[in-house]
Amino acid sequence: MSDLVILGLPPSSYVRTARMICATKGVDYTLQPVDFRSEDYKARHHPFARMPALQHGDVRLYECLAIGIYVDEAFDGPALQPTDPVGRAKMMQWISVVNDYAYARIVGGCVSERFVKPMRGLAPDEAKIAAAVPGIAECLDVFEAAFADGAYLVGDLSLADLFLAPVLHYLAATPEGDRLLAEKPAIKKWMGRMAETPAYNEINKLGP
Repeated sequence: MSDLVILGLPPSSYVRTARMICATKGVDYTLQPVDFRSEDYKARHHPFARMPALQHGDVRLYECLAIGIYVDEAFDGPALQPTDPVGRAKMMQWISVVNDYAYARIVGGCVSERFVKPMRGLAPDEAKIAAAVPGIAECLDVFEAAFADGAYLVGDLSLADLFLAPVLHYLAATPEGDRLLAEKPAIKKWMGRMAETPAYNEINKLGP
């Protein structure tokens, strides 16, 4: 089968998750930059113009969760999903928390304002950021409680941790995140553990 290709742009947190999954599994891959807004990309790779997408021989997938499950189950390397039904359900629960709550509040409410807008020559919307802070704090309270009970979200390192890691890495680089995370020792310890996973620092670098 041909080499695995991840289609997407390096700053995307979901592209970073897909890359971290491959690195943790020890799976070689090629990152192929894309114009995800183009009609060609929508037609061939992702009908909703999002990242990442995956190509692996005849396999074509989009959405990071589908990609993560495929890479975890199709390749050798450390398992990134619990084997018991309850553990797998809890892993999916945490991925849903990241996708449905944390991402919108943290990335949509703060990170995009602090990083994406300045890249486009626009000023951050300080009122939007201020309005997002209580929701971000609520998410961090939930994660802090989870990490106070264990080293990772569900038992050992799983897909759930790899979904959350890029989001909190970005948050920590904002003034709001720096302040909020200073009061979350369990999250900070978890972030230190995550920084030791393969290729973490290279994949999650904040520069160009």
